[in-house]
Amino acid sequence: MMLSKRTLCLAVLLVFALIGMVEAGHYQKDNHAIYLDGKVKINFETLYMGWSRDYQAIDTIRYRMNCLHGEAILNNVEYIDDAVEGHETVRWSQSNVPMNLNFSAKPSHLDKHHITRVFRNLKVKIAPYNAKKAKIRFHIFASGRNYKVTWSPFTGEVSAIW
Repeated sequence: MMLSKRTLCLAVLLVFALIGMVEAGHYQKDNHAIYLDGKVKINFETLYMGWSRDYQAIDTIRYRMNCLHGEAILNNVEYIDDAVEGHETVRWSQSNVPMNLNFSAKPSHLDKHHITRVFRNLKVKIAPYNAKKAKIRFHIFASGRNYKVTWSPFTGEVSAIW
């Protein structure tokens, strides 16, 4: 039995639509750079927060970053939202002690092709959650200060305070 081109095209579209419905939801931001104190340039290659297919829990936090200028040390990563207590609370933390991951820029011309990246693909289970008010906060030591760099996945905004 020969299928017409139209029937075949509709079948292919239906398959892609079903695959899209099964995929879990997520927020993602790529290639965002931020200066800390005008001296340290951090490049977030990927920021990603995803939730399960049944929308019951945040199940993935992924980040990839490097330092393009200056010295930087990643000490912690936190997930913050207001789903439980009605006000912003740290709901998950990557580490209880400072991680001290040095991802500083290499000042030598011999090292410029060997960029130090920090990459983590973390499987977490955070439920309940409020994706609209969620924040991922990075604790970074740079220029003699402890910075809190915050990504708001819903708006895509990245900001820093110290």
